[in-house]
Amino acid sequence: MRLFPRLFIHLPAAQLSKRLPQFMAQGWSPEIALQAQDLDGGLNYSGIRQDLLHAGLGCCIHAPFFDLNPAASDPDIARITAHRFRQTIEAAAELEASHIVFHPGYDPWRYARAPEAWLEHSLLFWPQLIEQAKAADIVLCLENIFDPSPQPLVELLQHLDSPYLRHCFDIGHWFLFSKTPIFEWLEQFSPYLYHLHLHDNRGRKDDHRPIGSGKIDFASFLEALVQLKLRPNATLEAHRTKDAEASLAALQSLLEIKKAGGS
Repeated sequence: MRLFPRLFIHLPAAQLSKRLPQFMAQGWSPEIALQAQDLDGGLNYSGIRQDLLHAGLGCCIHAPFFDLNPAASDPDIARITAHRFRQTIEAAAELEASHIVFHPGYDPWRYARAPEAWLEHSLLFWPQLIEQAKAADIVLCLENIFDPSPQPLVELLQHLDSPYLRHCFDIGHWFLFSKTPIFEWLEQFSPYLYHLHLHDNRGRKDDHRPIGSGKIDFASFLEALVQLKLRPNATLEAHRTKDAEASLAALQSLLEIKKAGGS
């Protein structure tokens, strides 16, 4: 899958002991989704790292997001969020992860009366974490969640202008919450696109269906990546093993069709 330099599969940290042996047997590099309890001494990071190295696999990380907001106006919420995110970068460094995906806290409804507040708070929040990430040589990726347009996230990335702060494009969230054409979205983020979250849905809920089992036009999406000469890393955000296998098969088929078509 040459379009994606590295391909990962979603794996909640709570399921590591049960599912990591299967990932290693399949040759799947995990995107390890951490929660607060995992950051408070619940994981043997060095053991996980050794297991992955032995299998010739890498990993990336999904940071906790429940109850957290990096753009919070309440200083206590911002302080707790920063603490959890610092812990996440420390864990990622121990795991020798390449990058971390974060939810940036943008919600067009929450910030409707003060749309500038999210950017103002975000500009204060991220610089220290970027410095920590730089020291650990780990890229931080901000994921679109409820974003109807690229503008807020693009503006934040332009202001901070760091190679250690990049974009994770979640195609399922884009399909649910945005009317911006996918080519336009990717074009605006082209200087910053580092990672993808790939899963499908039917336009009603974020149910993380396998690629090809929903309504998202993945062929047009792959064509846009090719036209824009973008080669980001990607995670198949399947919540079950059989869904990961189905997504892998569907993606491989799409890429073979594209290759046969000369792209």
